[in-house]
Amino acid sequence: MTRPLLLHIFPTLATGGVQVRMATVMTHLKDRYRHKILSLDGDVSAAQRLPQDGSVTVLSGLDHLKGLAAVPHMRRALKNLSPDLVSTYNWGSMDWALAASFTSIPHLHFESGFGPEEALKPLKRRSMVRRLALRHVVRLVVPSKTLEELAVAEKWVNRTRLMVIPNGVDTDFFSPADKSVANSSVKAPVILALAPLRAEKRLDRLIVIFRDVLDAIPDARLVFVGEGPCRQSLEDQCKHLGLQTHVEFKGHLTDVRPMLADADVFAMTSETEQMPNALLQAMAAGLAVVAYSAGDIAHMMPERQKPCVLNQNDHEGYVETLARLLSNEALRHRLGQENRLHVEKTYAMTDMLDAYGGLYRDSLGDIS
Repeated sequence: MTRPLLLHIFPTLATGGVQVRMATVMTHLKDRYRHKILSLDGDVSAAQRLPQDGSVTVLSGLDHLKGLAAVPHMRRALKNLSPDLVSTYNWGSMDWALAASFTSIPHLHFESGFGPEEALKPLKRRSMVRRLALRHVVRLVVPSKTLEELAVAEKWVNRTRLMVIPNGVDTDFFSPADKSVANSSVKAPVILALAPLRAEKRLDRLIVIFRDVLDAIPDARLVFVGEGPCRQSLEDQCKHLGLQTHVEFKGHLTDVRPMLADADVFAMTSETEQMPNALLQAMAAGLAVVAYSAGDIAHMMPERQKPCVLNQNDHEGYVETLARLLSNEALRHRLGQENRLHVEKTYAMTDMLDAYGGLYRDSLGDIS
């Protein structure tokens, strides 16, 4: 019997948390399903992470369909593609979600986070559009309790159609490096930021925090791993503050494990997050973490490490916490071990993959 065809519509197939997660899911389920992918901005740089066995096809020629006026054309395109299940992702694919609502094709929608325009709260107009576009959705899938509560409060879908699938991390792949005193004491302490260089990640705040940390830890280094539209402004900020000799921009890296192994503390300063994959990877790699509270970040951390998650406006507390971690190798090692054990127990990759397998099976019914 022909394997069911799943159509995935992403706002972008650039490398990011959602795209990497779904590439992992497609690889795990490649013997059970075929996949077609549409990237609405034409960026397909994350395609290298997809299975290369012919089970996944990246489509072209449809990314010109944009806006409400094109919804009828999107509806016809969906019918012509004849998928057994269509999945849309985040606000950037909502026009296609609306088009799917006018078909009989089973539809899943995944909300994983917001851009800077909805960092503080969802926009009323967008919530109205979500309610309309998702009125016939089989499931609205979210990764975090915070986003689940928001979806209920904003009435995006009936609660019975809402499903939480927490992100998982491959703890074998992200095994901790040797953090012994003998190895770590010979080099300057390293702060790692692993994130797309976008406005909502507020990496400009991290640069200011780092400048203040240097007063206490003058040999510290800050390393950014990731690429994005804010790179030039962040580099200019470092030059303006005289930090260029202490800060490195590594760009996008397919394998971030060497950077995790070299780091001493993982730092996040985002205004908006839900359940960041980068945080799970850092915890799995045995790193101590300091972060601003956003989305489920505080819930993701072990209970005893909640003091390492600061309120959004607590600049002084962030500087103090980061400096304390950088100056205390034994403390970093203990917190990193706790983080590793916590993700092994709570965020296993196998649990996430099993949940996606069950979601597809239930959504497809008899043909799966």
